[in-house]
Amino acid sequence: MRKFVNLTPHEIKIITTSGREIIVPPSGKVFRLEEEDEAMGDIEGIEVVRRTFKVPAEAKEMFDDPEAVYIVSLPALMALKTVRKEHPELMDIVTICAPDTGAGAVRDEQGRIVGTRRLITI
Repeated sequence: MRKFVNLTPHEIKIITTSGREIIVPPSGKVFRLEEEDEAMGDIEGIEVVRRTFKVPAEAKEMFDDPEAVYIVSLPALMALKTVRKEHPELMDIVTICAPDTGAGAVRDEQGRIVGTRRLITI
């Protein structure tokens, strides 16, 4: 079985097609995007900013096992794909996925997500 590395702060429960549950605890490392806000003005006295995201310089160090499957948030996965020119080696040498919290989500009676049936890559 391949090693899963969870770079989110939350435990991830994956339910396989055979019904087996794989629990992936947080690794202790969290992959977060850097945020930059630019003031755009205000609407009715409410400040409006344009937020942009970028992949931190130390990103490459977090994805150090080319055999592992890394789990990150969907926004982080999307950012990694859009900065391919900046860090092309990340997407070429490792598998980076996000839990499917949409159609693949498993929910409890109150509608809270308790697991996923799929991983997403883009």
